[in-house]
Amino acid sequence: MYEKKTHELYSADAGVEDVMWRILYEPIPSELWEASDVPDWDVYRYPEPLSVGNKSVEVVVYRKDRDWTPCREDFTYRVLSTAVTNDGGGTAGIDSGTTVEAYVEALVFDLLSGALVSSESIDFSGGCTVAGDVYYVDEITGKDYEHTDGVEQQIPLSAFPSQDENEEFAQQFKDEALLGGTHNGTMSINSNTTLGPRYITGNLEISKGITITLNGTIYVEGSIGSDKEYTVTGSGSIVAVGDIMLHKMPNYGIEGDTIIMSLNGDIKFWKDASIEAMVYAPNGFVDIEKDMTIYGGVIGAGINVKKDSSFTYVSKGSSFGLFEPVVYGAEIKTYTINPAV
Repeated sequence: MYEKKTHELYSADAGVEDVMWRILYEPIPSELWEASDVPDWDVYRYPEPLSVGNKSVEVVVYRKDRDWTPCREDFTYRVLSTAVTNDGGGTAGIDSGTTVEAYVEALVFDLLSGALVSSESIDFSGGCTVAGDVYYVDEITGKDYEHTDGVEQQIPLSAFPSQDENEEFAQQFKDEALLGGTHNGTMSINSNTTLGPRYITGNLEISKGITITLNGTIYVEGSIGSDKEYTVTGSGSIVAVGDIMLHKMPNYGIEGDTIIMSLNGDIKFWKDASIEAMVYAPNGFVDIEKDMTIYGGVIGAGINVKKDSSFTYVSKGSSFGLFEPVVYGAEIKTYTINPAV
């Protein structure tokens, strides 16, 4: 009897593992969920029992009654997995079963939901405050910062977008910039000007002391700026394939969703930046020297924050295409063994 119950437990556990595998790789289609007799929960019953060894395993899965996607944050499933032994006698004394009841949480990563997100490490040098979630792959160094709200969570690199996905993401901003016309070659700006939308096939070079007021998206196939001090204000996304070097940015990007993105390079803020935007460097570092206030989110292959900086998460990319949340794991929260019910 002990051996029989042990085998039943192993088989019932296999049913829970099967549900966890489906959460990660083959989510149950939305149309297969039905209303259950448990208030506020939907139910999915495996149409056929699983065959595990010589056991028959019936699996029932519950989830909260709501519009469902496979990447819902903090999504919890209730799993009932029952392994049955039938010795062929057909009597209650011979047949037996064991049920495992488990609550399983889907671990979800949304690239656009953090105040600071790094596919490598984050380094703080001091004088920094963060209000919002902090996600990283390798480590957080320095740690001389005040985290006033949100979680600090390590994420696997596999949860981050591929280069093809990043290029597809950047294409939408290129299309916006093309609406304002194309400048072939390098554009040099030597006097105060309003810019955007505009597609630039070379670099964007800006003289010292110049103020650029953005009035739409600019997309640059090369790099933007240099170590010469200049000012950017107004509203409009800034996207470059190469490096982006930014200096004074008073009250930038205050209208709608806005992004500062380097597809393949680094983004560097020298000083005096007060912005509402999503900052994204999927293949490079985001370097922040000082005096930085961001309402939005900063995402990079690495993030270096020197001092005197404040980060507050605000959604500034919800209208941008692509980058759906990703389920990167499943975790058992509770696990109970009962006689079959």
